[in-house]
Amino acid sequence: MGITHQDEKAPSTTSQSNNPDHGNDEKEQFNLNVSHEVSGTQGLGLDTIDTKEERAFLWRLDLGFLTIGFLGYMFKYLDQINISNAYVSGMQEDLNLTGNELNYFTTYFNSQQVYGLRFLIGFFEGTAWPGYFTLISQWYLPHEVALRMSLYNMAQPAGAMLSGAMQGALSTNFDGLHGRAGWRWAFIINGVCTLVIAIAAFFILPGYPDRPNPLSKFYLTPRHIEIAQARARRVARKPQIGITVKSFLRCFSYWQLWAVAVAWPFGGNWQPTNYFNLWLKSLTNADGTKRYSTAMLNYLPIAGQAEQLVSQLLFNGLSDYFGARLPFLLLHSVINITSLVILTIRPSNEHAYMAGWYLNYNGALSTMLICSWASQHLEGEPELRTVMFASGTIVAYLLSAFVPLAAYPASQAPNWRIGAKLYLGFAIFAVPVFVAMHFGFRWEQRRKTRAINN
Repeated sequence: MGITHQDEKAPSTTSQSNNPDHGNDEKEQFNLNVSHEVSGTQGLGLDTIDTKEERAFLWRLDLGFLTIGFLGYMFKYLDQINISNAYVSGMQEDLNLTGNELNYFTTYFNSQQVYGLRFLIGFFEGTAWPGYFTLISQWYLPHEVALRMSLYNMAQPAGAMLSGAMQGALSTNFDGLHGRAGWRWAFIINGVCTLVIAIAAFFILPGYPDRPNPLSKFYLTPRHIEIAQARARRVARKPQIGITVKSFLRCFSYWQLWAVAVAWPFGGNWQPTNYFNLWLKSLTNADGTKRYSTAMLNYLPIAGQAEQLVSQLLFNGLSDYFGARLPFLLLHSVINITSLVILTIRPSNEHAYMAGWYLNYNGALSTMLICSWASQHLEGEPELRTVMFASGTIVAYLLSAFVPLAAYPASQAPNWRIGAKLYLGFAIFAVPVFVAMHFGFRWEQRRKTRAINN
């Protein structure tokens, strides 16, 4: 039971699959020869992990690490997206915003104060994505990564749903309380919740398997760390080490870094859904009155965010189960392109146009598939994985800072001149990039296999 070390004289057996696309075999009990030191003697030993004990470890890790990651990212995204809910909930009128201020708020993260605060939010949240994805890629096996990344990223639609529900409720019940508008109360409550989660994360984030966070011992014991380290040896994963200038520059010699830096932003970073409520706000009844109340403007997008949450879990879970990435990326592209075609042609049927908006909530599914796909092929390159996650985040954020200003300026709502046309071009461009990555990974795998055989 557990991890047992046998004498180097004992016969050894090996059951190992180095191909991440066949990860389902690793769900059963396994044996793996590893080099280790026993009682001061260096030799080849045998690590055996009991299946039940490994599942118990995974459950504990999911409950602690993924829960705090989910909550942290949910409130991080809530702090990021709440500006859109506040804009249609009285902020536009209170601050006399008549131009493209909403775009500048979401780009650069009285209005001058908002610019400064949004910049600080963007500056400090920049490490969230690459940081959490690096930790996930160190603790979980290749056939477990996509689902965990999706569970973490599900916090994004969950945060958007909570933001809409909270803003709708506060606009109804807190507006005018202690002289503050309902949209102002949303920022106050968001800030308090974020602070509590940040303090909890200090104790719950596990660190790395080879350098665990000592404050997390209350739920990850030394025994659990042994299991995590044995699992890493199973897939020949190197430990995470500090990045030097030399190793950083070396990362840019890998084609995988450049492929992900292109596929990440163009494949799933473009969703017009942030401007859905601007279109809803423009709708009027026959007598000229607003069709939707402030609360409804915040509630209606929740259905799309719930759809995104379920789709992320379904796509990434099935991708892990079947050990395949490209088919699900192509299916995602079909859905995304279809939604953008509807938004581009803008049918006269209002329900059909709204269906295009709701369908587009599936647009961000590809990011987790891309990251898990690249990660599983780079088990021996921890520095490259970290730089890759950071590079994808940087490129996506840089483009997000300027592209929406051209495509969806708030002053043109709801009749944007460019709008979904540009995003449709990006989505179509991503398809051959996905296919090229597939053949690139296949070529890399064959090259490694030949090197091992030789």
